[in-house]
Amino acid sequence: MRGLAILAFTVLLSGCTVGPNYVKPKVEVPAAFSYQGKETEETANTVWWKQFQDPVLDALISEALANNKNIKIAVANIERASGVLIQTRSPLFPQVGYGGSAERQRSSEVEGIS
Repeated sequence: MRGLAILAFTVLLSGCTVGPNYVKPKVEVPAAFSYQGKETEETANTVWWKQFQDPVLDALISEALANNKNIKIAVANIERASGVLIQTRSPLFPQVGYGGSAERQRSSEVEGIS
């Protein structure tokens, strides 16, 4: 039984190894899925860091925005999470409502009978 467990563990462990001649496959991404640097700068609010007047920081942030292809997805996820938070917290705030009712009653013509 112990030998079978060692054999099974060895087989499982050898399935995780990659050979020495492994070459990462090249994936061609269509141009429609890549963002231009100017588009990402317009998406993110990057005005705050310009107050430091640091050219190194300017270059680093520009490079990060140019190379971050998922920034629009991240901004959309943040906005969606904010919407869910607002929707979840809405029952905690005061609510305003309205209502109405009407009723009709006819009195009896005979005295003493109601």
